[in-house]
Amino acid sequence: MLEYIISILIVSSFLMLVLKRDLIAIGAILVSFFMMVLLFFQDQITIVRFGGWVPPFGIVWVMDGLSLFVGLLITGISSLVAIYSIKYIKERKHRFYTLLCLMTAGLLGVCLTGDIFNMYVFFEILSIASYGLVSFFLDEDAIEGAFKYIIIGSFGSSFILLGIALLYGVTGTLNFADLALKISHSPVFMIALGLIIGGFAFKAAIIPFHAWKPDAIEGTPTPIGAIFTTSSSAVGVYGIMRILFVFGMIQLNFALIGFGVLTMMVGALLALVQINAKRMLAYSSISQIGYVVMVIGFGTTLGLTSGLYHILNNALIKGLLFMGIGCVIYLTGKENLDEMGMNNTPLLICMGIGVLSMAGIPPLNGFVSKWLIFMASWEINPILTVLAIIASAITLAYGFKIFSSIFLSGKKSSGEIPKIMLVPVVILTILCVLIGIFPQLGLNIVEPAANALLNQNQYITAVLGG
Repeated sequence: MLEYIISILIVSSFLMLVLKRDLIAIGAILVSFFMMVLLFFQDQITIVRFGGWVPPFGIVWVMDGLSLFVGLLITGISSLVAIYSIKYIKERKHRFYTLLCLMTAGLLGVCLTGDIFNMYVFFEILSIASYGLVSFFLDEDAIEGAFKYIIIGSFGSSFILLGIALLYGVTGTLNFADLALKISHSPVFMIALGLIIGGFAFKAAIIPFHAWKPDAIEGTPTPIGAIFTTSSSAVGVYGIMRILFVFGMIQLNFALIGFGVLTMMVGALLALVQINAKRMLAYSSISQIGYVVMVIGFGTTLGLTSGLYHILNNALIKGLLFMGIGCVIYLTGKENLDEMGMNNTPLLICMGIGVLSMAGIPPLNGFVSKWLIFMASWEINPILTVLAIIASAITLAYGFKIFSSIFLSGKKSSGEIPKIMLVPVVILTILCVLIGIFPQLGLNIVEPAANALLNQNQYITAVLGG
């Protein structure tokens, strides 16, 4: 089943160009999500070997707890975006859905491949589709955002490719499991590690590698902004975690902690001063990824669990808020918070829950992961806990700024939000409440991913045998 998921998406993207039927792309993305759900219940590492060649000589796809977790997020968010965009995208829809299929395939490929070079190939598929989606509207903001993204993204891709070339030069292999057996901590390996992690830091938009993200999200269609701040960020962090996993360096890492704290605090402060709603949510996403990078740097079971849980919650919350903002933009045509305003009770409730959850207010899902983050950081240094709480307070401040500008300004827009656009928003709202009240629901998805990161030998044995 695993080998068909990406194939379905790639084939559908080409069929879209010929047949121009939106349902082809929507159906392919929904099928990929349901296939990932079925794989989740298998509860084992799934290996697909291509061409009859056994690893490390042949190409292999591997799905362990970590890649399954990220894959579920990718296909779930893409499915909701595909449904939402039926009404949101009004022109050149076949091109939009073609790029959405390719983007989803690229995101999935990065997390399912067991080969570091194929990770780079899928990373490039993701990047090319992303460039097209950022420039989709072909206006000034879109072209500027796409141009910055291409330039900075090229640096990230170059770093990853150079790091891969170094690893292959000294080990003679590209397979993750085989690499893990041949890694040492010599200068060449450390340079390769730094290059690859630096490349994925661009994709995750970790400060100071973040400059592309607000501009790209400002110009891109709002539903794609939801993917950039959820799935795309998660894949950037996934790349960092997978490389640390291969190097056997899931341990206390002060560099990651430092970058995480910097990203968490600066991202929150920059979000606070924005007046464009999409830019504010873009900086908010950067800040939330800072929490994740910080706790991954702890290298503890609680740190990894809390970080992965926060990736899950950030995906649900940012997806909700971006699509909620998209509903407002759909009716008002405005992105500036000072000009936005509407009166819609279902959207008011949904976005109110999203804002409170983003700030970590109980009993919503954002509180669960932030409480775990506070506990994990307290074990390392209470100062980190204090900084995380301060960042959460700033999050509440700019969250209230979004909510008050839209719903408390006294402005009322004319028109009605299409029901098909409200469906994904309501689904994400329900999930935010359910996971907040029943946190074990999230832990059931997150804990296998955290355990997979801490069990390198299990992964190596499953891929190479013996």
